[in-house]
Amino acid sequence: MKATISCQAMRHAERDSAPSWMSMMQLPQVSCNTSAVLHYVIQSDNIQPGGRYDVFCIDWLSSSYPPFAIFPACTKKGECGLEVKTTTVTGGRIHTVFGVEDFFCVMLLLAYVGWSYVFEKCRVLHETGAAVLVGLVAGQVMKTCFGTTATFSYDMFSYILLPMVIFAAGFNLDKKKFFRFGGYILALGVSGTVCIFLLIYFGSTLFTIRPTNGEDPYQLPAQSRLILASVLASTDTVAPMAFISAADFPQLYAVVFGEGVLNDVVSILLSTSVEDATALPPMLELLARLFKVFACSSALGVAFGLVTSLLFKHAKVLHSEVMKPVVLMLGCNYACYILTEVCEFSSIFALFVSSVLSGHYASYGMSEEAQAFASELAELMAYMAESVVFGYFGLTAVAYTSTEKHSGFQVRLIMYYIVCIVGARLVSVVLLACTMRLLKCGRRLSLSPKELCIVAMAGCMRGTIAYALILRAVPPEDDQTHLDRVMVTTVLGIVLVNCLVFGGLFPVVMRLLNMRPRPSGTVGGAGQALRHR
Repeated sequence: MKATISCQAMRHAERDSAPSWMSMMQLPQVSCNTSAVLHYVIQSDNIQPGGRYDVFCIDWLSSSYPPFAIFPACTKKGECGLEVKTTTVTGGRIHTVFGVEDFFCVMLLLAYVGWSYVFEKCRVLHETGAAVLVGLVAGQVMKTCFGTTATFSYDMFSYILLPMVIFAAGFNLDKKKFFRFGGYILALGVSGTVCIFLLIYFGSTLFTIRPTNGEDPYQLPAQSRLILASVLASTDTVAPMAFISAADFPQLYAVVFGEGVLNDVVSILLSTSVEDATALPPMLELLARLFKVFACSSALGVAFGLVTSLLFKHAKVLHSEVMKPVVLMLGCNYACYILTEVCEFSSIFALFVSSVLSGHYASYGMSEEAQAFASELAELMAYMAESVVFGYFGLTAVAYTSTEKHSGFQVRLIMYYIVCIVGARLVSVVLLACTMRLLKCGRRLSLSPKELCIVAMAGCMRGTIAYALILRAVPPEDDQTHLDRVMVTTVLGIVLVNCLVFGGLFPVVMRLLNMRPRPSGTVGGAGQALRHR
């Protein structure tokens, strides 16, 4: 709907009526779409710094208001218009970089590191869950004391923090573990993710939202169900891997880690493939899109990885230094990430492929000191990125807990999607186990039934990637519709439940299953062949 708006600012006074529409006839008029955000600049010689003003607007042509109605309407004496305060902005304020949210982010990083020492003694709540919990408290303090809330930046997450984690995962990847259990990893990471996506999508068609404010019940449209299904297909393996020892459970650790890497890639591809779809695409078309993005992303990753490896092989000057070769290594891999993002393919998968090749081939062209430094630096960047992400998530989640501006949490919808996720995961793992058993002609599987239960539970976890994907799929906060906020708060609620509840249940389930390390030489001798790097 189109509207033509005029606005003016008047000195704050105790008035009981708005100005007349005739006094606003000579003001500049701006045409806009009522569903979009309007920025109206009021220029007047009477506006002075350090003053209080009441802002009034009039909608000349739209039918959403009565003819010549001025808003905001006066409710009672002393409450007319939108009250604003003016101030003088100095050069120092213009160039101010840090805010109170930055201070809290640093405190959350310290809390994450501090809780990791507590977790070593009392393995109950992983530091990711503790960081989210402390972030929620810090966000509420910031909201109450400073009157502001932090906003989750998808750009910072996607272009700065996430590449650190992916590069470390690829560069320090133990290739023997990853490829030895390639069948499980591919089946769970690719086929399992697509299966969960489909089951969540079709399962969500059975749910009806019943608002508590008296509005009529409704179902989520197909486009929203597609977006939620693709977003909720992504898992979070950071917390489960903290409870699974690579030395005691080499097979289980390799499968959970490998599936997590591929799942991140496939879920991001699914989210990208369905973001503009109004209905579920045909299966062949969906698989063709995935294959196209996989192939193109792999090609870019292989190209950058091989070029980087050849550079380090033939550039003799890089064989004796430490700092410059590592900087060059990081720059080449990040260039791969940027170019793939520009080409609109999967930058995550391309970076993973490039970093795997760099860690396997290019590192041999570096000195031993440079190899050790690059490996430790990658782990350091990944650890800091993970700590910032989870604390930052808790800090920004407070912005969606206010029912004044947002729709609040649809608790029934959140619980229903959690049930769908758990059910879809169990079905996909059972189908995988049966398929692998048939392919092995009835022989024993490499993973025991108890280990498959742990794999199933690890795949039920949802983390910050799901939250980042849903923020990417909806407009900015000021432009979000009621339906957009329902989707955001639903994913937010699911991630909070996973971090604070499922993260605490994971060690309990392992104790109930009486999980014990396998002795060396069992089931394919994996205990001898696999060592944690």
